[in-house]
Amino acid sequence: MDKRLWWVFGFGAFYGLMMRIVFGFLSPKLYSASDAASGPMLFSFIVLVPAVIGAITVYQAPRRTLRLCIFGPWAPLFLCTLGSALVLLEGSICIVMAFPIICVVGSVSGLITFAILHFIQPSKGTVRSITLLPLILGGAESFLTLPAEYADSVSSVHIDAPPEIVWEFIVNPKDIEPDELGDGLAYKIGTPYPEEAFTELTDEGRIRHVRWAKGVTFDEVITDWEENRYVRWTYQFRPESFPPGALDDHVVIGGKYFDLIDTSYQLTPDEQGTTLTLRVKYRVSTNFNWYSGPLSKLLVDDTAKTLLNFYKARSEDAQAHIAMN
Repeated sequence: MDKRLWWVFGFGAFYGLMMRIVFGFLSPKLYSASDAASGPMLFSFIVLVPAVIGAITVYQAPRRTLRLCIFGPWAPLFLCTLGSALVLLEGSICIVMAFPIICVVGSVSGLITFAILHFIQPSKGTVRSITLLPLILGGAESFLTLPAEYADSVSSVHIDAPPEIVWEFIVNPKDIEPDELGDGLAYKIGTPYPEEAFTELTDEGRIRHVRWAKGVTFDEVITDWEENRYVRWTYQFRPESFPPGALDDHVVIGGKYFDLIDTSYQLTPDEQGTTLTLRVKYRVSTNFNWYSGPLSKLLVDDTAKTLLNFYKARSEDAQAHIAMN
């Protein structure tokens, strides 16, 4: 590989890392309304910065080929992402969620730049001004109210156990081990896994107290309760619910970008056992919901199925133990 190309990749990575620092530490202090996006959650960062990297990679390349235009921007984008992770600017969840889109944007931008350069040769001053576009447009975007997209996730599983056994594992699950949730995609990319929950009857009503790994704690306020048949709760998060490092700041549940609205479990008995149906209502609020919406649905749906399989395994084990005795 031409050594000059490594300098091109290095410049793109340096530019991306500097933009991450500026967007992460400077832009939230200079301009951002409370109900607007800020920092690396701006469309101007998540889309425009990789677009600029793709463009300058192709523009500066010593030899332009179609292959380089498509895949060349991935190198500086990978190096920039790696640098962000090494200096703890970005956590694993954000990296996994964002990397596919920035690679696609970088490739599309590289192809567009390749086509443009067949007809015109922009001056270096024009190219330098393009590198400032994310910051300029980010300032305006920081005052746009975030859109709210609400969605439901509904999943079911059949369990070879009666409702009363399943019910107990829903309202009071104890000593949850990571390998019991090992197939969950959200847990694989860094979301803390549940460790236990217990339901308490208080003066205000029933509350399900939840504890996750990494010191995460919050309450679920039960709004509907039909023992062994149906339970529904809303969520009550506190400022201390998510200790530093437990979740990436941009994906904290109950924050302005993502929230769980309510969750319900329906237990329907039959001759073979119980059909357990889980419904989760949630909100996604970003300036790129066309991407974050389907991605959130993938993660919420997968987590719901993982939890249902957990209840199925625990309930059927308990039923088998009872049958043996």
